[in-house]
Amino acid sequence: MTDQEADQEADSDQEATIRATLREWVLGRAGDLPADELTDSTPLLERRYIRSIHVPELLLLLERLRGASIDVETLRPGDFRDIDTLVDRFCGEVIAR
Repeated sequence: MTDQEADQEADSDQEATIRATLREWVLGRAGDLPADELTDSTPLLERRYIRSIHVPELLLLLERLRGASIDVETLRPGDFRDIDTLVDRFCGEVIAR
């Protein structure tokens, strides 16, 4: 295995861990959401699986997962749409390192 292949595998493992952590967090707050119905594209706020009151806690989790703070001044509508968006918006740099 080349160094590049090893880096890609590590990135893939890290992304899978981040996604699994986010799914677990969402399921812990969405009592009426069966685990088998949560996908990475499930609309989280739109379907009220998470609410605005959860956003500060979610931001803290994302900061922990990415190892860096998030400037709340840069938040945009749609940043919390689904797990795919969360990973792309807040953890993409970490995975690409």
